[in-house]
Formats: sequence, C-alpha cells, structure tokens
Amino acid sequence: MAAPFFEGKAACCFTGHRPGALPDENSGGMALLKLLLARTVQEAAAAGVTTFLCGGAEGFDTLAAEAVIAVRADYPGLRLVLALPSRNFLSGRSLSERRRAENILQAADEAVYASEADNSAIAMKTRNRYLVDHADCCVSYLTKSRGGTLYTANYALSAGIPVKNLANELKC
Repeated sequence: MAAPFFEGKAACCFTGHRPGALPDENSGGMALLKLLLARTVQEAAAAGVTTFLCGGAEGFDTLAAEAVIAVRADYPGLRLVLALPSRNFLSGRSLSERRRAENILQAADEAVYASEADNSAIAMKTRNRYLVDHADCCVSYLTKSRGGTLYTANYALSAGIPVKNLANELKC
C-alpha cells in the first residue's frame, strides 16, 4: 500500500543523526528504527519513488542506505545516490565502519562529491543542500535542536520539500 506522503514523488533524500544520537546499536529501539526505515523505503517505492539520496555519514545515513539496498530485491529499479562531502569521507572511521561504507559505495548507482579533498563544514553543508535540491521529499531522524540534520530538514521545508521525521514515529 502506497503512503500518501510519497504519492507523486520520484526522489527522496534522507537526513539524520550520527550514532551517538540514535538508539543503542543492540537495543530494541534500534531494531524498531531499522524496521521503520525498511517499511518507509518500501512504502516510498510502492508509491513510485525510484531515487533515494543518502549523505554517507555514520549513523542514520548508513542505516537508510542499507535499507534502500535491501529493498532493491523487491524493487529492482531503485537507484541509490550517495552525496558525499569529499572523496576522503571515510577518514577517521573504524575499520568495520569503513568496510560498511565501502560496501554501500559499491552498491550505489552514483556518488557525487561536494569537495575533492576535505570534509569541511562547507563541504558538509554543500552535501546537505545537494540532497534536498535533488529530492521531492525528505525522510529524517531528528531529535536535536541543532546540527546538520536540523539544518537539512529546515532547508527542505524552506524549499517546499515535505519532511517526515521517523523519530516522531518511534515515540508513538
């Protein structure tokens, strides 16, 4: 069943917090978030969304990209576009997180880079704007009143792009 939020939309971007602001990895809250993400991507695909844009950061971006990759089994025409701050976006990550991100990068249909070399605040902001500028709707996980996720959700709203906050759905 298609969700009204996604009706008439072709592209959806994701924005959300890093791991420290998400439910603990082995908690029931994280299991629920992963199920909610999978259901959200399925609903979007059923409504006709074919392109999903993710920012490549650890945390929600990673979970969202993995959900898109998993749902492709049922919707083979889905495209995953990674909007990354720079070609060095993996710097500073643990080996396991680097491997996880490399697997996502390999599975992606396209990767665009805001900067060639650095992960500066300007590159992050450019990446976040790219996500919204190429989407018809935005799915977020927003619980904080500051930071890049808030900036991106507000930028989407100011551009007339509807935002669905999954954090609100987990509170129900």
